Amino acid sequence: MSTRQIFGSLACGAVLLAGVTACSEKPAEKPRNNAGNSDKTNGGTTPAELLKLGVEQGQAGNFDAAKATFEKVVAAEADNKFAWFNLGYIAQSRNQADEAVGNYDKALAADANYRPALYNKAIALEGKAPATSMEIYRRVVSIDDKSSTAYLRLGLLLSQSGDDAAARDAFKAAIRLDKELTSAVPAKYRPAAKASPSTPAGR
Repeated sequence: MSTRQIFGSLACGAVLLAGVTACSEKPAEKPRNNAGNSDKTNGGTTPAELLKLGVEQGQAGNFDAAKATFEKVVAAEADNKFAWFNLGYIAQSRNQADEAVGNYDKALAADANYRPALYNKAIALEGKAPATSMEIYRRVVSIDDKSSTAYLRLGLLLSQSGDDAAARDAFKAAIRLDKELTSAVPAKYRPAAKASPSTPAGR
């Protein structure tokens, strides 16, 4: 169970991941802070134990140690998508976009439909390759049509590209899935406020 806990991701607004699908409609639980377990700096030696240790180190804010631990995981299991994802996240959090994308690509080589890596790769590419980023967001929502934030970010890129009709559709989907995202949608794309039905029409 310890390796099926989320410590977050850019995709869902937190930090590191270990063996659980991120960005679903309901966020996964964060691992509990067990004081007796969080200081296991020696950890185990299996990839699963190292993965758990890396998440604990990341949760404690020790990204250097977490990175070293995840590198041990991929040295033992070159196709461990969770470790590659976390290495990508750490690089992305340090504004090392190219390294982040490379790590996400290795996670995606292990699982082409791994949504956290797809989503975070799209974020990393928004500035330098917006067309590619839009393609990835479209893929994310084709895999999970409840990815409200993917619709939102897709809408923002479409708006910037001048495709107002497609942007409006993306924003509409984002708001339908999560009304709290309404404030993040540019005003001109927000649904018009409905008139109060209790107010009679005047003559």
